[in-house]
Amino acid sequence: MEKLMKRPQPPESITGIYDAAFVPAPEVWGWIKAVFLNPDHQLFNPDHAHLGAFNFQHIAVLWANGGFKKQGRIVVGQAERIMINASGWKKDRQEVQLIDWFGTVPDYLITLDAQFCAECDDISFCALIEHELYHIAHKRDRFGFLSYNRETGKPNLEIRGHDVEEFTGVVRRYGASEEVKRMVEAANQKPELSRANVHHACGTCFLRVV
Repeated sequence: MEKLMKRPQPPESITGIYDAAFVPAPEVWGWIKAVFLNPDHQLFNPDHAHLGAFNFQHIAVLWANGGFKKQGRIVVGQAERIMINASGWKKDRQEVQLIDWFGTVPDYLITLDAQFCAECDDISFCALIEHELYHIAHKRDRFGFLSYNRETGKPNLEIRGHDVEEFTGVVRRYGASEEVKRMVEAANQKPELSRANVHHACGTCFLRVV
């Protein structure tokens, strides 16, 4: 996988102890579009095709100088919808910070632990990126149809949780739901790429359960 070796690396300005806390990462979004959103690339994933119409100003990526601890685990990736629940100067300060980073206030933001991304292998890096991309889903309307913006024609997006969220004990006692069965079926198949050695936690997942 020669092209995988050209994955974006965090800049030196953020990987040191006393370096910048956050650095915008437009190169990561460019790489995502060239790899996972590009039908001509060997790693294209049609599950993310709805994101192809969006640019860095809509879905921004940010390097963070390290992860943060949540529920006893270190979070190294997080996808979120930008919602500024503030007013007055506090709202202005948050908007100015985002504009300084990205030139505008993006709709969605993916934040990555630069330390983890600098040290992990290619497959683990791809697994982390795709995990966060899966959280930014194509929204469906109340009838179950894929939803599109009437003015732009672009897909409407939303933050979505995992396909399977169930306790092992419930499955053991009452059996597997259809979602769990599909996950087991996928797990029993040979991975399309390779087995990822991912020991990270996702901040988006924590946000949805706490």
